[in-house]
Amino acid sequence: MEQPSILTFDDSVLAFTEEARAELARQQDLLELVKEERKHQWRGTIFPLLLMVLTGVFIFQYPKALWSWFIASLVLYSWNFIFLLLPTTRKGVQNSGNVVKQKKSKEQRRLAYRRLLGKPKLTIEIVITLFLGRMVPLTIGFTLILGTGLVVLGSFLLTDYTAVAGLARLIIVQAVLIFVFYTLVNFLEPQSQGVSVIARSWAKRMGAAKLKGRTASFIVKSAAVAVLVTVAIIFIGALVLPGFTFLTLLTSLGDYGLWDLLLFIGIFMEQFWIMRSFQSVMSLRMANQMLNARIDKLEGLVERANGIAGMTDEDLARCDALQTVTREFYSLMLYDVYRIDLFGRSPVYLVGPRKKYVFDEKVLCHVP
Repeated sequence: MEQPSILTFDDSVLAFTEEARAELARQQDLLELVKEERKHQWRGTIFPLLLMVLTGVFIFQYPKALWSWFIASLVLYSWNFIFLLLPTTRKGVQNSGNVVKQKKSKEQRRLAYRRLLGKPKLTIEIVITLFLGRMVPLTIGFTLILGTGLVVLGSFLLTDYTAVAGLARLIIVQAVLIFVFYTLVNFLEPQSQGVSVIARSWAKRMGAAKLKGRTASFIVKSAAVAVLVTVAIIFIGALVLPGFTFLTLLTSLGDYGLWDLLLFIGIFMEQFWIMRSFQSVMSLRMANQMLNARIDKLEGLVERANGIAGMTDEDLARCDALQTVTREFYSLMLYDVYRIDLFGRSPVYLVGPRKKYVFDEKVLCHVP
């Protein structure tokens, strides 16, 4: 009976290089798709912007529509993730060589999920990336929508229009919290695991502070707690308060008739168009930046792997070098860029876990 061959070190380097090159080719193909769709992306925002300006002028003539504008914006803001489930075609780039994918059994999938949950830090990172990463492309759209409402509201306040005075403060506070929240989300860069990078940097600071004594450690820990509390307040205010604001606006509706209901539906559809248009533009921009960065890193990893193959150092040093390169590769490839669209139009690119790697036991052994 023929015995299975044992991989030599050179074979391991060659296998890694081939896998990295295949992923590099896949990322380059996906980048070409993104570049093609970016060519005329801003054309799709012209009409929504013009319509938004015209609606702002209309609200000056019919002030009751201002509440419909804010109610619609809060509904979209709170439930925008549902609209990603609308009929969509999912276009991607497949580059798996001659590998035949075998469908996993229910037991295999259960074990895969269990292995993933055995990595709590990675599980939390995936949840944060999925939740916050999808909000990054929404920043500009909601800034325009809420900003338009605030401009009209401010104009009414400056002209002493008393009908808006009662709810003005609540709406302004809510809008500012959402603006701060989106600013914070963009700063954290969750789409590229920025939260984990920041967490590791704070862990290093606390470790270094411990070596300097109790006072330094206390100061750094206090600063970390202050940052966490501030972030928690912003998140709660931006994610929970909109529900209260929404209900307050609804209860303030007095003599709303059929015309106002139809107007609300029209405003809601308009805001959805604005949101989706700019979500598409900003997600294409995000995908372009991410893919360029990933391609540069993959090219660097392939070059380092080629260098390892030619090393003449002792075996331990070569194995450590290959282990380091492999860990960086798998950490990078845990996430992928996915494309969805709305009835074949308005493409949106999202960042999510790559099942091929996330549920692979061999890969999980290389990531923290």
